[in-house]
Order: sequence, then structure tokens, then C-alpha cells
Amino acid sequence: MIDSHLMVGYHGCDVTVRDGLVSGTLQPYQSNNQYDWLGPGFYMFEGDEQRARAFAETAAHHPERRLTARPIATPTVVGCLFSVHRCLDMTTKSGRLEYENAYLLLQGWLLKSGGTLPINVPAHDDGQDVLLRGLDRAVFSFIHTRQDEIEPRDAFQAVRGAFRQGVEIAPSSGFHRDSHVQIALRDFSCIKGWFLLPGDRQLNDRELAEATERYTKLHAAHPKPRRRSP
Repeated sequence: MIDSHLMVGYHGCDVTVRDGLVSGTLQPYQSNNQYDWLGPGFYMFEGDEQRARAFAETAAHHPERRLTARPIATPTVVGCLFSVHRCLDMTTKSGRLEYENAYLLLQGWLLKSGGTLPINVPAHDDGQDVLLRGLDRAVFSFIHTRQDEIEPRDAFQAVRGAFRQGVEIAPSSGFHRDSHVQIALRDFSCIKGWFLLPGDRQLNDRELAEATERYTKLHAAHPKPRRRSP
């Protein structure tokens, strides 16, 4: 990723969220759940509309897994144009070194304070992919907290990472079916605009009311668990 270049991201979401972002009646929001491997942020798949749609459909079919900050009753995708000047890019050597240094500092601090370092684990006993990213989220949050304390003006506006996921396509190829590049956007001033995908249109009033009712029912049936205070 080259800082300040215009980027295209795709966000899998409910159709009511898509229309709200495009119309400006809804603002983007930071997700912060157990699957957020790049830490808190607004998550997008970089240049990969199909992967974003597959994610939205999986979240809609499995609401009990709470893959998203907001439930998805009617899965769709919204496009986003954005430009980031300060990105923690985990596909680069410097990004990985930033992570490594933060991990060692966090580990030392927790050892001294008697705390426990989180771990990354599969979401299910028979899971092949390590999807619950407690350690990664803790390290990225540590990085952002230290930057905010030392020099807020240099804070990272986004975190970018490539994630290997799914079955291997061919033996020893190293290519996996669901691999993707994701952006966790933290600074929403980087956003230049939202767009509908070709062939999509915004819902009319009746359709929006129906979609909102589906969303509300799903949210009531699968409320997010309350977080305990630390």
C-alpha cells in the first residue's frame, strides 16, 4: 500500500447499513469484537467485492456467531473510496517490526503487572483457521494507545493485513480459498465517498421499511452480549 493513494474497499453489511452510508444518514462505526484481527476499526476488503459479499452472506446465515458489529439480515456490499496517509501495513517489513516491538513491550508489561497475555485460537474445536484474535487485537490496541499518548498527530489512520484463510487450493501451492487483504480504518476523515456496486440501487421507502423490520427482528433475537467492566 502506498500512503496517500486513492484506495477502493468493500464492506459487507446489511442493506440498511449500505443505504445509510451511501445516503449519508448513517456514519461509519468502529468494530471491536473477538474476530477483529487488526484491532478496532471499520473493516473493508481491499479491492475484493466477492470476498466482501461472501463474508456478508456468512454473517447473515450464522447470526449466532456475531461476526459483525451490527447484525446482517439482508446481506449486501457497499463500496468505499479512501486515502490513508499513515497506515500500519502488516504486509511490509516495517509494519511487522512495529508489531513485534509492541508485542514484546506488552508481554513484558503484563509479566510485571501479573496480567495474562491473550492468545489467538480457532473459533471452533475442529476449526482450521485461527479466527478469534485476542492476541492480535491486544497488540494493535497497545500500539494505538501508546501513539495517542506519545504523539497523537502520528497515530495510524488504518491497519492493513493479508490473512490466509480457507482450504489450500492446490497441494503446497500456498494459495487458500478465502485469503484476503483487509483494512481496519480508524480515521474516517480518510473517506472520500461511498458507492453502490454496478446493478445495485438504493431501496425505496417500502423496501427500506421491510429491510429495517428484518434487521430489527434479527437484532432482537441475537443481541450482543454485555461486556463486563475490567
